[in-house]
Amino acid sequence: MEWVVLIIVVVLIFFAFKYWPITLAIIAVGIGIYVMQRINKKEEAKEEARKRAEEEENRKRREYDTKQQNVHNNLLTCVTTSVTTFESLPGKISSAERDLDKAEEEFSDGAFAPFWDAVENAVTNLALFDQGIKEILSHHDQYKQRKQELDSEPPIFKLNIKTLPDASGTADRLKGIVRKAQKNFHFSTIYEQRKTNQILVRGFQNLGQALGEMTYRIESSMNDLSQSFSDSISYLATS
Repeated sequence: MEWVVLIIVVVLIFFAFKYWPITLAIIAVGIGIYVMQRINKKEEAKEEARKRAEEEENRKRREYDTKQQNVHNNLLTCVTTSVTTFESLPGKISSAERDLDKAEEEFSDGAFAPFWDAVENAVTNLALFDQGIKEILSHHDQYKQRKQELDSEPPIFKLNIKTLPDASGTADRLKGIVRKAQKNFHFSTIYEQRKTNQILVRGFQNLGQALGEMTYRIESSMNDLSQSFSDSISYLATS
């Protein structure tokens, strides 16, 4: 078997030398095909790398756009929620004032339970007012932190503080009415029974704590709000 292979090799060499022009042509064509294949593979590798780089760039761009949109939506939520809350605050004070009017009326009539019902309603409305301001301040802090992440103009955060009623005056009025009632034995007796009643507003455990801390909390919240906003129209979107 080996001698057959040897004969074939010798014959091929013979014909290669005898017909060397054809042999050179075949070799040249083979080399050309090999070179072209190498060039094509390099081009294909470059194209594949370019596509991967383009896909990665597109992915990063989509992630960036999504993050920017999420930040913008978050800032817009802070603004719209705060404006809605702010616009509801005068109504809380108006309701508290009406409750205090009712309390004074019930006190004059000597109606013990209705008097303290009206006081509890007034306390609840003042507590909701205080809670509203704290929510605005929380949104304000979140707005200031997250607007740094936005590469475009953030939504404007503005509130007209001058339209806000003086809630501390209502809190003082509440304190005076309660103090007057506590000097009356019958009214103070009912208060002792009710002072542990829960006030269903976050931050106040019961009626007694709310009455004891309401004025301070209202003044503190109003002061924090005035420091965050100017006396007229404040723009929190300034850099």
